[in-house]
Amino acid sequence: MAKFKHAFYNIFVFLFSFLILGCQPNAQSTENNTMNQQPYLLHFGPQGFQDFAKYNLGRVDNHPVASFRELDFSPPNLGQIKIENGASSLVIDHVFSVLGTSFHQEDGIESMMINAGLNKEEFVTPNQAYQGYVNLMQRVNKAGWKNYFYEVDPRIAKEDNFRYLKEWGEAIDPSYIFSYEEWKKVISTSVGNSFGYRLYANGLLLNIRINQKETTEDGQEQYLVRYSFNTIRYDYRNSMNDSENNIDTYTMSAEELRQAFEKEVKRKKESRVMDEQEAKAQGYRIDEHYVGPDVWQYVK
Repeated sequence: MAKFKHAFYNIFVFLFSFLILGCQPNAQSTENNTMNQQPYLLHFGPQGFQDFAKYNLGRVDNHPVASFRELDFSPPNLGQIKIENGASSLVIDHVFSVLGTSFHQEDGIESMMINAGLNKEEFVTPNQAYQGYVNLMQRVNKAGWKNYFYEVDPRIAKEDNFRYLKEWGEAIDPSYIFSYEEWKKVISTSVGNSFGYRLYANGLLLNIRINQKETTEDGQEQYLVRYSFNTIRYDYRNSMNDSENNIDTYTMSAEELRQAFEKEVKRKKESRVMDEQEAKAQGYRIDEHYVGPDVWQYVK
């Protein structure tokens, strides 16, 4: 079965994977200011500009197509970030770096990439690593984040969670927390010793990837967790842009945008139907009852 991914997401991850190299912990970080142990509160949208300016003395890196805001933290004083998202606000512990990005000034912060540890300590026992994973997923579920399928992707049923994870490196059931034995098997057998989740809540998309970076001779393990946030508005509008045909959703009238959106929805649904037929032929079960977010409310 061909794996159908959102086209721009691949470009997005590649871009930020490159840029984040400049955001690793260093001696010139944010003065290890822990704000009296209170989390750094970060918003999306125009408020995000003010947040980064408050915590980062207004440092901005401007490029022709985007502007970037950074926060860096040095061990052992790692940061704690709270992504403000209403009832689905998410607190992220053990943060090394945050990269906030704006592609459209009027929309403010549209994307954030956060690098963090799974645990406070750099190297931990397998049991400690597992508990860090459990704590993370309990927090994600408590905040109401749900599994997200791009509209072109087959809606694989949760019953095939383990098979999909083994083949594609992504879990499709965040509500299911692996047992300790399952966790060890997932980490040891996954490509690159990593796996992830693709989630949504209240207008935001979130990709979480847990990566075992290193193991020592005495059995200690080191993990990195990468959180990639996008606003649904930015993600969907950008997927509709087409430079070859001079289509820019940010310059369209309201009616042009509506027509372009309906055309895109139809195209993606037709593509998904074919992909789901192929997935069924491969023995996958399809979740016919899956309901994703109402993206139009964010796109318009």
